[in-house]
This record gives sequence, structure tokens and C-alpha cells, in this order.
Amino acid sequence: MLLTIVKTAALFAAAAAANAGRRFAATLGGYLIAGGLFAASLCFLTLAGYRALSQALGDVYASLIVGCLYLVAGLATLLVIQTRRR
Repeated sequence: MLLTIVKTAALFAAAAAANAGRRFAATLGGYLIAGGLFAASLCFLTLAGYRALSQALGDVYASLIVGCLYLVAGLATLLVIQTRRR
């Protein structure tokens, strides 16, 4: 009787661990995809945006504006991921 209970508990623990592993892998995959897209957008948009702002406002203001925009975009992405997990 006791051996059956131990086997059943071990089976439930293994199923719970497998489920947690799948959830972790999905979350990690989501973070990696979001990070990759974020990095690609930085590569494509930064140079053109910086040049336009630099010509209009100067180098210092252009750097501040571009840096703040990417900071806000990164924080918004993390907020979306956090609210999706709950």
C-alpha cells in the first residue's frame, strides 16, 4: 500500500516537473524572440532616425531621444510579457 502511494507521488512529481519545464521553455522562447526582434529593430531604425534627428536638433539631443525611445520600447515589451504570464 505504501509503495503504491510513493509510486503515485513520484509519477505526479514527474508530471509536474515536465509541465514546469515546458512552461519555462515557452517563456524563455518568448523572451528570446522578443529580444531578437528588438535587436533587429535597433539595427534597422537607429541609424536613419539618429541621422534625421542629428541634422534637425544636433548630436546630443538626437542621442537622448533615440536612447529614450528604445528604453521605453524595451520596458513596454517586458510589461506585455509579464502581463501575459499572469
